[in-house]
Amino acid sequence: MNALRPRPGAPAATPPSCTAPGTSAGTSVVPVGAVEVLGRISAALDDLPAHRPVAARVIAQADDHRSDARSLGQTLSFDPALTARVLRLANSAYFGLSGRVSAPAFAVTVVGFSTVRSLAVTAVAGLEEVPEALAGFWERSVLTAVAAGEVAGRLGVKAPDAFSLGLLARLGQALLVRCDPQRYPALLAGAEDREDLLAAEVRLYGSSHTRVSAEALAAWSFPDDLPAALAQVDAPGWASPLAVCVRLGVELSERLQAPARTPRPAGHLSGGRVDDAELDALRGRVQRVAAEMLHLLAA
Repeated sequence: MNALRPRPGAPAATPPSCTAPGTSAGTSVVPVGAVEVLGRISAALDDLPAHRPVAARVIAQADDHRSDARSLGQTLSFDPALTARVLRLANSAYFGLSGRVSAPAFAVTVVGFSTVRSLAVTAVAGLEEVPEALAGFWERSVLTAVAAGEVAGRLGVKAPDAFSLGLLARLGQALLVRCDPQRYPALLAGAEDREDLLAAEVRLYGSSHTRVSAEALAAWSFPDDLPAALAQVDAPGWASPLAVCVRLGVELSERLQAPARTPRPAGHLSGGRVDDAELDALRGRVQRVAAEMLHLLAA
């Protein structure tokens, strides 16, 4: 769909990396069998928008400087299922307007363009109903989004931007399940924790699911700083403040969902800007807000 092609002058989107994270192009060999899977993902990124054309248009329009809440809300209204999800989210306690948002344009104003765009991506990717292999996908994704939004102010990031990117951090898992339906579910089932899963993904595909998420956003013409931030989430070294928000959101979601896992130090993940005590202090609020959002989104 032309609306999702790269913007003029923007770097061309590439299929998910065929080199291991942290290496230069051409310095590592793509694992056996990975090329076919990565090719399927690249094809899926081209084909998926055709199945939800209105959601695809919302993604493109949300990044158009000529768009406003009224025009985006009007486009959104042509996809009733997506409109209902945006309205339910806008009426959550998180945004402070429970029961008072009934018009798509007002809902766009309440949740922000970036969050509407992220919900449209989940629609295009077919994530309104997730496969059995991705049990817990939405729980972890919403916990990550809420936690990322909660730490955003400490890092000088707008909360809606952190929330919306956190919501898409695991998008690559859905693409890998779709494009490698035998091996990737087995990988998910066999991983002891998130770190074990990331290492197994790199061994099998030469790329992590977070990097696949980043490549999907690039292919769908998101602003360059968003896929760049996602690519930094699990990469070593410096990360932008937005990437740090998602790193901390992922970490808190894992602490809540996998309490037996050895936690990664928040100070290390954030470059000393947020410590473990500060992150853990958010547990109660993040759990309450995420539980309400999950209920509303699943209604």
